[in-house]
Amino acid sequence: MSDPVGSAVLGDRFQVHLAGFMGSGKSTVGRLVARRLLWNFLDLDGVIERHEGRSVSRIFEESGAQHFRDAERHVLRQVVLKPATVVALGGGTLINPESQALCRESAAVVWLRCPLEVLEKRLHNTAARRPLWGDREALQARFDERLAGYESAEFCVDADAPPDQVAECVVKLLGAEAPDDQ
Repeated sequence: MSDPVGSAVLGDRFQVHLAGFMGSGKSTVGRLVARRLLWNFLDLDGVIERHEGRSVSRIFEESGAQHFRDAERHVLRQVVLKPATVVALGGGTLINPESQALCRESAAVVWLRCPLEVLEKRLHNTAARRPLWGDREALQARFDERLAGYESAEFCVDADAPPDQVAECVVKLLGAEAPDDQ
């Protein structure tokens, strides 16, 4: 029986990392891709929260962005060692060259590309938890700041479709076939 994930795409890497801006569907699509491949799923922000014992927003508020990025790299070094895992990266993970390199070495990195207008619609109801969403200029600036990191991804999938369709595109891009009983 052959490996369900295409070795031509992954080579000797044993993970898939999903990158993209907040609201692009990294966690939702990641869970679906992992289920289809019969792999594990990890949300990098969730792993950081467990490691730090506090939410991402509290880490930023109490310790600052640099502390968060340092914690992110530390956790990422551990996460990349886990085989057969789909990882939803944080929205800003790929802005750091070291994190980019860690991801590239261990995973097929897929950017879930989604227009800012679609992201705004998806997250309109979360504005109270995400203050940045109330400021279009700040949102655009953050998106632009992260764009080069997203563009460094090996693959790109348009993520403005429903999550199950996006997940199917990722699975096909990997040259994978979901097991028949899915």
